[in-house]
Parts: sequence; structure tokens; C-alpha cells
Amino acid sequence: LRLSEEVQGYIAEWCPTGNLAKLSFIGHSMGGLVIRSALPHLQEYSDKMHLYMTLSSPHLGYMFNSGKLVNAGLWVLKKWKKSQSLQQLMMTDEKDPKDTFLFKASKLEGLTWFKH
Repeated sequence: LRLSEEVQGYIAEWCPTGNLAKLSFIGHSMGGLVIRSALPHLQEYSDKMHLYMTLSSPHLGYMFNSGKLVNAGLWVLKKWKKSQSLQQLMMTDEKDPKDTFLFKASKLEGLTWFKH
């Protein structure tokens, strides 16, 4: 929600006459998920969406990671930090995987608005 408010504020400040031509997003790691979550709040600009690019974003989470070292590290971090974002990435924030943040985010509208 904060990203969408920032984008709307930027557009209002820099394109006050409504002459916004294109809107593109580039996100790295968790930034790609933040952008994806903000898209439904930017529906009024859906016809302006041009490029959505993410680099190393965990769109599928870490639920099925096969590396034992990575799994052990994530388990320790999850226990030590009590991080909600780690629970969401590991799809353990809800009992039913279909109720998890990442699964719900995969159903959000917005990605189809982009031309590239």
C-alpha cells in the first residue's frame, strides 16, 4: 500500500496535467513482491503499465528449496527473528497453502496490464 501511495504522489507531483505516458517497475529480490502487491492499488493507471521486471525475486517462495544449508539457515532465522516475511516466503504464514500471502499474491490482478 505504501508503494502505491508513493507512486500516486510522484505522478501527481511530476505529471500534474495527466500526461503520464508509461509506467514501469524494476524490482530486486523482495522488491519484486512488493511491486506485485501494490499493483491492484494502481488500477487507475492500468493502461499506462509498460514494463515489469524483477531480478532474483522469490515469486514462488522458498517452500520447496532443496538445499539443506539454505533450509537450515532459513529455519534458524525463522525461529530467531520471528519474521513475518520469512514465514510468508516459506509459505508457513497459514496452515492451508492456499491461504498464504504468496498464493494470494499470485492471484492479484495487475501483471496482465504490462506490455513488456
